Amino acid sequence: MIRLENVSKYYKSLCVLKDISVNIEKGNIVAVIGPSGCGKSTFLKCINGLVPVTGGKIFIDEVEITSKETDLNKVRSEVGIVFQQFNLFPHLTVRENINLAPVKVKKMSKNKAEIQAMYLLEKVGLLDKINKYPQELSGGQAQRVAIARSLAMQPKVMLFDEPTSALDPQMTLEVLDTIKNLSEEGMTMVVVTHEMGFAREIADKIIFFSRGRIIEEGPPCQIFDNPVNIITEEFIKSVLKDRKDTVHIQKEVR
Repeated sequence: MIRLENVSKYYKSLCVLKDISVNIEKGNIVAVIGPSGCGKSTFLKCINGLVPVTGGKIFIDEVEITSKETDLNKVRSEVGIVFQQFNLFPHLTVRENINLAPVKVKKMSKNKAEIQAMYLLEKVGLLDKINKYPQELSGGQAQRVAIARSLAMQPKVMLFDEPTSALDPQMTLEVLDTIKNLSEEGMTMVVVTHEMGFAREIADKIIFFSRGRIIEEGPPCQIFDNPVNIITEEFIKSVLKDRKDTVHIQKEVR
């Protein structure tokens, strides 16, 4: 589904990604973890084509998106991305935010876009907010609308760049539950997150980044319980020492 071959990214002399090679299978959920500034967000943006690579190749469904001949607008329409900030258009209602790209970019009929918007808002639990403006929503609600807006483009892949980092604990749970529901439907997803309990619960594979490199990758049981690399082990210990496990928090709330 997604394949990176020896991908590097430099900003002048600054190396952000170094020799990244990884495979992500269709229908898999991959959680990307690591300290701040280690290249996780750049990794996602390269997959989406928002950031051009300095070297190496990226393939999605065997199409090389790093080729100069590839239509990046088409790539971005098939690879949804949700950022830390919601980036909703403040002057548009929830309905209009969701319908805009399908109608303008995919040339979907307004009637079909409307039906789809209602379906997606019901899926994320916000159908009653369809005529609200972004400023009338909580942070968790706005992020769920952002997810619905990305899904409206009917992407093959969804990328999430720390989608809960700007939210309080209760709103975090709302968004994580939405992502979890998507995972149960078979959507291929790559999630950059600091929520270790969430990553452990939903991910098929964990990728651990440090200083622009993939230090270790494997199933959650390996990364969290028996990491091979000492750098991975030290990171996991430091994070879990400072944070409650999200899964436990969810159980307490419910």
